[in-house]
Amino acid sequence: MRLEDGTVIRIAKEAESIWTIFMSALPIIIGLTVLLYVMCYFLSKHLTAKLVKPVEELVNNAANPSLVPEYKELVPFVGALKEQREDILRSATMRQEFTANVSHELKTPLTAISGYAELIENGMVSGDDSVRFAGEIRKNSTRLLSLINDIINLSELDDGVKLNLERMDLYEAAKNCVKNLEVAAAKNNVKLMLLGTSSYINADKAMMDEVLYNLCDNAIRYNNKDKGGNVIVDVSNTLDGKVKLTVKDDGIGIGKEHQERIFERFYRVDKSRSRESGGTGLGLAIVKHILTSHGAELSLASELGKGTCITVTFEGAK
Repeated sequence: MRLEDGTVIRIAKEAESIWTIFMSALPIIIGLTVLLYVMCYFLSKHLTAKLVKPVEELVNNAANPSLVPEYKELVPFVGALKEQREDILRSATMRQEFTANVSHELKTPLTAISGYAELIENGMVSGDDSVRFAGEIRKNSTRLLSLINDIINLSELDDGVKLNLERMDLYEAAKNCVKNLEVAAAKNNVKLMLLGTSSYINADKAMMDEVLYNLCDNAIRYNNKDKGGNVIVDVSNTLDGKVKLTVKDDGIGIGKEHQERIFERFYRVDKSRSRESGGTGLGLAIVKHILTSHGAELSLASELGKGTCITVTFEGAK
């Protein structure tokens, strides 16, 4: 303020300290902080619920195969979840079917054995009937033993039997198999032949013997007994260094509708013929299991009434 004589008077007021200003503003700061906390709490709760809701729906409706996840990031997870569920259901169904089939297959020969034995025990048969009944008992006993052995083999394969790999001549193994089945082939009016040359692979010898036996035995069982049939076993080397095993017959053949399922456990194209020939319905399932564990390729070509050709391709041993 300037006076008339030119003197300047300055008027000042003592400023409040910073602490005083802070204390006066503290209630406002606390109020804003509480308000912000409450807003953040409810907002985070709302957003969390919104984010989690699709996941909860996914978990609660996992059994729904048509469920499409809301988040694209969950698509791979949902796909894996569906595959796992399908595998579990498939395994459960297979176990149920396997149990039912085993019970039935065990019961059938046991019932026959029990019935024939009871008739003989009670002296209700004599002469030729005794011989015939004894033959039926032996036949059903053999079938029962084959079934039990096949079940044990499958169980061991399912548990993951360790492969004793060795360099072996598949042709020699086929030669021994053909020799062992000559009597069975002659009994069924079937001519069993072996073609090929020495072909070496790395495999479990005992399992390869099982594969050869089951393939050849099946070809003999389901051949033309009345007219006489042929089974040709061929072992050869391919130009690309692989070994090919072929078992070909001119038997009854397999219809196209059955070809995809014949390697399933207990699946039979002709159940009446299987019972007559003593087949267990597990031989080809064992074959597929063993070949899969060896990394071999299995293919089938068949025509109803003309025969079947099963081809197995192995990696050749170096």
